[in-house]
Amino acid sequence: MMKRESMERRPLRREYSQDFKAGVLAQIRQSGSSVSGVALSHGLHPNMVQRWRREDWQRSAAPAQSIEAGFVPLLLAPACDSPVQTESTQAAPSQVAVVESESIRIRLGRASGTLTVHWPVSAAGQCAQLLRELLR
Repeated sequence: MMKRESMERRPLRREYSQDFKAGVLAQIRQSGSSVSGVALSHGLHPNMVQRWRREDWQRSAAPAQSIEAGFVPLLLAPACDSPVQTESTQAAPSQVAVVESESIRIRLGRASGTLTVHWPVSAAGQCAQLLRELLR
């Protein structure tokens, strides 16, 4: 026969107000305080307070990290001035020197060969977006 105590429902999770959480997090930020000490002084488990801390950090960092993903057009110049060169492309040394001094140089090695991309420094943001999408 089963005990009646084991048939009873477990209590629901406690919910804490945003003001309470903010107060606990403010105590953690004080010098000399520890997450465990503050949590135990409020009767909380340290893991819960760590989660609140992580969520608070993510919430405060979210606007800075929100980068809209999308299509980044790649504009290529005519074939003679193309910013994309392969190892087999023969260019005049003076042209290469100008391109290298004013551009970001990315060298991609593959089994089929090496591709060198010269990207204008003025469009570094677009280059970063392209690389972010390629390395995903």
